[in-house]
Amino acid sequence: MRQRARHAFTACLALFVCAFASQPAWAQDDEIIPSTLLLEQIESIEQSLETDSLTQADLAQYRGQTENLRDEATACVESVEARIEQLTPQLELLEDLGPNTTSALFDRFIELNQESDAASARLLDCQTVLQKAADILPTISQQTEYLSSQYLWQQDDSIVSMLRNAPNSLSRWPNRIRGSFQPSLRGDLTTLRLLWILLAAGLVAIVAGVLIRRRYNLWYDQSGYEKNVPNLGVLVLKPFATHAPMLLLGLALSLVLAFCTLNFSVSLPMVRVAIAILLYGFGCVIVDWTTGPLSPSAKLAGFYPDHVGPMRLRLRMLLIAVILSFVVLGTQWFGAGQTSATDAFARFLVLGIVCGALGWVLMYLGNIRGLRRYRIVYVAGLLTLATALITAAAGFLNFASYLTQGSVRTAMAIILVWLALWFVFSIFEALVDENRSNTRTLRNFISISDKESRTSFGVIQLTADIIIWLAFVVYLIYVWDSSGVRLEELQEKVSNGFSIGNVKLVPLRIVQGLAVFGAFLALNGWVKRLIDKRWLRHMAMDRGARDAMVTLSGYIGFVVGILVALRVAGIDLGGLALIGGGLALGIGFGLQAIASNFVSGLILLFERPIKAGDFVTVGEVEGFVRRIRIRATDIETLDNQNVLVPNSELVSGRVTNWVLRDPQGRLRIRVGVAYGSNTDLVRDILEQVGRDHEDVISDGQAPAPRALFMGFGDSSLDFELRVRVRRIEKRFSVISDINFRIDQMFREHGIEVPFPQRDLHLISTPDTQPTPQPTPAPEPPRQTRDTRPIDEVTREIKREIDFGCSIESLWKAVTDADQLSRWFAREIDIAARIGGKIQATLPDDSEIDANIDIFMPPRRLRWASLTPDGEGPLPSGPVYESLTLSQSNKRVVLSIEVSGIPADEDWEGYFRRKEAHWEQSLAELKKLLRNSKKVT
Repeated sequence: MRQRARHAFTACLALFVCAFASQPAWAQDDEIIPSTLLLEQIESIEQSLETDSLTQADLAQYRGQTENLRDEATACVESVEARIEQLTPQLELLEDLGPNTTSALFDRFIELNQESDAASARLLDCQTVLQKAADILPTISQQTEYLSSQYLWQQDDSIVSMLRNAPNSLSRWPNRIRGSFQPSLRGDLTTLRLLWILLAAGLVAIVAGVLIRRRYNLWYDQSGYEKNVPNLGVLVLKPFATHAPMLLLGLALSLVLAFCTLNFSVSLPMVRVAIAILLYGFGCVIVDWTTGPLSPSAKLAGFYPDHVGPMRLRLRMLLIAVILSFVVLGTQWFGAGQTSATDAFARFLVLGIVCGALGWVLMYLGNIRGLRRYRIVYVAGLLTLATALITAAAGFLNFASYLTQGSVRTAMAIILVWLALWFVFSIFEALVDENRSNTRTLRNFISISDKESRTSFGVIQLTADIIIWLAFVVYLIYVWDSSGVRLEELQEKVSNGFSIGNVKLVPLRIVQGLAVFGAFLALNGWVKRLIDKRWLRHMAMDRGARDAMVTLSGYIGFVVGILVALRVAGIDLGGLALIGGGLALGIGFGLQAIASNFVSGLILLFERPIKAGDFVTVGEVEGFVRRIRIRATDIETLDNQNVLVPNSELVSGRVTNWVLRDPQGRLRIRVGVAYGSNTDLVRDILEQVGRDHEDVISDGQAPAPRALFMGFGDSSLDFELRVRVRRIEKRFSVISDINFRIDQMFREHGIEVPFPQRDLHLISTPDTQPTPQPTPAPEPPRQTRDTRPIDEVTREIKREIDFGCSIESLWKAVTDADQLSRWFAREIDIAARIGGKIQATLPDDSEIDANIDIFMPPRRLRWASLTPDGEGPLPSGPVYESLTLSQSNKRVVLSIEVSGIPADEDWEGYFRRKEAHWEQSLAELKKLLRNSKKVT
């Protein structure tokens, strides 16, 4: 009976498992992709690759099909393996059934066996497809690289042949141009009518653009930005307003062609002309941005404002050359296949124009002092362009196009990256500005304090910069990879990952995990702020309990963010058990102190023997508790020093919390008076002094001040004044005030405070021998001091000059290294802060090596110069040079003062050089500020 009962229980359990833990076979047929179809398709691609007449387009198509089949096979493998994992325990359970198994269970066992065999067969097919795809993709890459190399080095007509055939080629161009401007039009619209519509739309766009530019310039002049340093918002809008006619013209022509033509495409020359006008307008906007007064180029040494005009001209010429190549040859002017002689001549002309324009820009970069350190970059660019022209003249137009296009795209990418990095820097500089209300609101929303804003936003800025640089690197790979294989392989590695030993890393999933973790951190800060400011504010709990709740919620959010990010990154959380074991072992041996401090921090947060704001004494440290962290507690002493005390010392050591239950406290002030003093008067004076102090409690809420006669000392009658104060942390100032008052009252009433007295008895005995007298030491020579008036010892230089600019722009001119190098010194390195260094080379080849001792923005700057020729300190003191700014009635004055130059003949030449240098420098400064107002 027991055996039958056991069989019945097993059968019921098997039926339960079959009914609820598994799905019928037919339910899985739709989820598993037919593997035979995948296998047939991959074999068909494998046979097609064996033909010899393959093109790059065919290979790109086969690559895409193979990647799709690989993805489908991967999904098939994952689905089938999951199904097999479900079937295995069910089969193992049914295999244990004895001969008395019911027919239903036996039929279910047969059905599961058949499904398992079919799944295994499908798994084998899908794995075969994966293996074949892994073998086919490298083969496609090799053939693509081979075809790309063949195309690159395909030789067309040389420059001699092209020039010989040039007249015939040029004679056919008018007919080609006429034919290219006859698109398929909508309805009964004719070409002539289309031209009239384009002309009308163009005129309206130009008039509207001119009106916008005039209105903006009028507003700009009335706003007063021309006289002051313009802000970033004005400089962003100004290029758009300046080039509004060109932008609106290109936009209007493009919209008209889009609505009037049936085959609107960039393959039509007419459409390319309209788009080219729009692109030229946007290109001019970017050129103005990159060379404006607030752009990164303005911070290049020696660039602004002297090189702005020439650089803008060259960049616009390069822009025209690139747009001309787009109009003449279309979007595929490299990689368009074989070309005829006429096309070869046109490509040669376009390549020559583009190379000349880009070379004109690169050659001018050597004139800018701030770019001389990057000489190797533009020299390499010039060599590349020269190679392109030489190979184009030899007939290798495809390779020349490859070099030219890569150089142009790389140069444009560098400009855009430079602009993007500057834009990100400007945004985050505005976000950390404490004077802006909108940025302060943003910091409060994401729970970032003013002290932490620069660090927190710095991390975000670093992340943005990394993304920009990664995008730049990927774009360079795209530009210089003629076959396109490298970028696709990189994309595959990023999406599907790669293996290092037994570990598989998927960069895309790792980046997703980091993004999720960053989002959790931001959300965690917002939740902590919401808990603290909204929910806990209305609860009856003290500040320590609120801090504990907020800190605990932060810990929970941090842990949840890590777990979710690890899961998104594809890391198996089950594998963290091994890491946890190793971490526990590490805690047991080397991290005992850290673990102890962490647990002690939790005890402090929950038990709350001390809390934020308490006044405590821990050993020799005494101060206010500012924050209880994971490892240590921040205690701010009365000297404004922040001391980090490990939490374990606060839990296991002796801690005095002066305000744990009550902020009040008792003070005992000991006083001794001379014997014979009126003790009643002393008592009354002490008690009166205690009652008169404002911080002493004398209104009946605590025992009143009381003076006690403690005893008879060796030299005094000992009293003790006991008072209670409202805030015990003020005890030092209270004791000092009371002592001052006691001393004053004792003097007024003639009460003496004695000092210890001892009687000393001297016994002298006759000495038979005379005592030798010590020989007096020679008196050191006295140092004579120059007592002449200071005007006779040193001389000084004073200059004062008015400037018609704001005090901020003048202060920047005297503290910014780039601007100082334009009027004060040839080269200068300044650390604008107290104690910072100033190292400069002046126009007369003399040098300054000084330290800043006064720095008061935006008012005064002074430095102490070291004496020339390495001399030591002068008897008259150091040589000081100071610049002082003052402003009254919209009048800004710069005062120059050089003092401490010795007034003797040896220093006459130094004085004259200093005087001449400042005369010249002030003239250059006035010219610099006048020119800076003219360039926007």
